[in-house]
Amino acid sequence: MNMCSIAGARPFQSEEPAVLIGLNLRDFALAARVELDLQPGFTVITGETGAGKSVLIQALAFALGAPADAETIRPGAAAADVEATFDLAASEAYGPVARLLSDADIPFEGELIVRRTVSRPRDGAQRLGGRLRINDRAATVGVLRQLAPMLADVHGQREHLSLLRPQEQLELLDRFGGVEHQRDAVSAMVRRLSTLDRQLGDLSRSERERVRRIALLRHEASEIAAAGLRADEEHELQSRHQRLVHAQTLAAQASDAIASLESDSLGEALSAVRRIAEIDEAASPIAEALETAFEQSAEALRSLRGYADQVELDPDQLSDVESRIALLGDMKRRWGDTIADVIAYGQQADAQADRLERESADSDALAAEAEQLAADLADAALELSLSRRQAAEALAQAVSRECEDLRLPGARIEFCFENIPPSSDARTLQIDDSACGFDQNGIDQVELLVAFNPDAPLRPLRRVASGGETARLTLAIKAVLGESDVVPLMVFDEIDVGLGGRSGGMIGERLARLGDRRQVICITHLPQVAARAREHVTVSKSTLNGRTGVDVRLLTPEQRVTELADMLGGQTDANRASASDLLQAAVVS
Repeated sequence: MNMCSIAGARPFQSEEPAVLIGLNLRDFALAARVELDLQPGFTVITGETGAGKSVLIQALAFALGAPADAETIRPGAAAADVEATFDLAASEAYGPVARLLSDADIPFEGELIVRRTVSRPRDGAQRLGGRLRINDRAATVGVLRQLAPMLADVHGQREHLSLLRPQEQLELLDRFGGVEHQRDAVSAMVRRLSTLDRQLGDLSRSERERVRRIALLRHEASEIAAAGLRADEEHELQSRHQRLVHAQTLAAQASDAIASLESDSLGEALSAVRRIAEIDEAASPIAEALETAFEQSAEALRSLRGYADQVELDPDQLSDVESRIALLGDMKRRWGDTIADVIAYGQQADAQADRLERESADSDALAAEAEQLAADLADAALELSLSRRQAAEALAQAVSRECEDLRLPGARIEFCFENIPPSSDARTLQIDDSACGFDQNGIDQVELLVAFNPDAPLRPLRRVASGGETARLTLAIKAVLGESDVVPLMVFDEIDVGLGGRSGGMIGERLARLGDRRQVICITHLPQVAARAREHVTVSKSTLNGRTGVDVRLLTPEQRVTELADMLGGQTDANRASASDLLQAAVVS
């Protein structure tokens, strides 16, 4: 059958939880359906040559962004589907993954489910179709390929091997050398210097404009201040203008009103009603009402006389008021909808002019700070570079020793250091009387060089053909780096190619040790490697109804003895005894 759910006993203990906890395939290559549950530590995959062991690694690589072709899809199927589930809640990769997914607007709370599908062309199309979802949210392969290096090193799939990237080599070197604090200090200085240079550039480019702007702002603020504006002045001016324009009419009307009130007809009526009230008390309220009206009339008369005295027939005063109203209107057209807005603009203009003058005065101080910071940065970057070179020498020696144990006696590694070249349009640092470029990691460009034979020239690791030697070199480097390496999952597809049993035992021991700190998955043909694994999975081919498929299953302890005996040469008593000895030795160690 082509379906298998992997789970089982844990004979060994890993310090790290599993990162890849599930890998499900449907119609991928020769696999009709595989459901693989994975455990922490070291898992080994075995099977006869041609059994399809690499299909699991290919499926994982596809889930991490590797390209697909028509052979990816199982013959007779319309599409292939791979789902990989990662548990990063307790992993050091949680933070970087969370930031990347947040930027991509993909939800993430520790579990990461990548589901990728490739389908055959439809309707005459030439290209394969495809879909990608991350945590059930549509995503791009570009996001997936940024995510992949944070999750796994897949050896045998070079695009997923982080150690091939010079930037990753530099970061690993910094972690091995314990110089992160120096690098962080350099990064902080670079960020501050970048800010200063940006501010100085802005000041330099706008100096002439700033001088012109200060003069304009001062002139406008002075003009507004000289006008002596008040926020409520406009309403008062409009009222005053109305009185001056209609002064003659107002005076005449006030005079007529005064004359009418002075006629005393209301006083005569009050006297008559009072006489009536002396005879008939029923008229008393009328008398009281007339008394109130008489008093109000007298008060109104006094007010009218005062108003009439204030009415002015003054053409000069009218001209002044109209000029003032015109001035306020002009200021509103230039600086605000209301007089209050104009007053506020004047205050803001003064404040802005003050700020611009301070900026001009600060320019020299900023330039002095930038020059001092550049000198300090040059010293710190040089010190960081020297620390890196010391760490590189120690790392190279340690890896060389590991290589001898892994049957790479002639292997040599060396870190090539070059200064970042200066750029004509960017600031440089003076390092040993030479101009040098820099970035937030300092002044170094670092690349790992390797040679697998004593007489072979050193070449960049990224240009060395992939193979068993490269895989073992990677294992040696990872073993030396230990906790300095933060990639949580390592997958080896061809680490023991061309090796025998003695070398296999050493490699198996290294992989098991690495599995104490990381999740490790390895395809092997050596029983000495397989015996060291915590989990043992076999892959085999089967044929049903004329269709070839892949079977995947987890082995029990007894089945492991059988599988190892087959790997040793067959089911003989001697081979089964040897297989048991290998497993027992792995448990003891």
